[in-house]
Amino acid sequence: MTLYDEVAIDEEVKAALDGQVLSWPNTSAGHMYGGVSYQANGEPFAVLLEGMLAARLPPELLARALTLAGVSPFRPPNEDSEVDGWIQFVVLLAEDVPDLVPWVEAAYKYVTSTE
Repeated sequence: MTLYDEVAIDEEVKAALDGQVLSWPNTSAGHMYGGVSYQANGEPFAVLLEGMLAARLPPELLARALTLAGVSPFRPPNEDSEVDGWIQFVVLLAEDVPDLVPWVEAAYKYVTSTE
């Protein structure tokens, strides 16, 4: 585990996500809410935090994702309110990442289509 501004990030999960996401055009990693943010042209579309991955989705996919087990509206650490348009998935192991990649890719496409 590595601490990013007081949030523990599993390095295996991060490496698995980096291996998928950072190869997409104009994508970079940064920091957000004390975790690792994934950005397209500087616009965040996903954030990896301890035990969870948040993603910014269009309304129709957001509603669908919220019907899945382990998915809830995104509430950043140390904040009381949810972030509109964002959801969070539980991610505990690097083996969980392939199941989340389609959602992260949808977030990437959503952010790049609204620029």
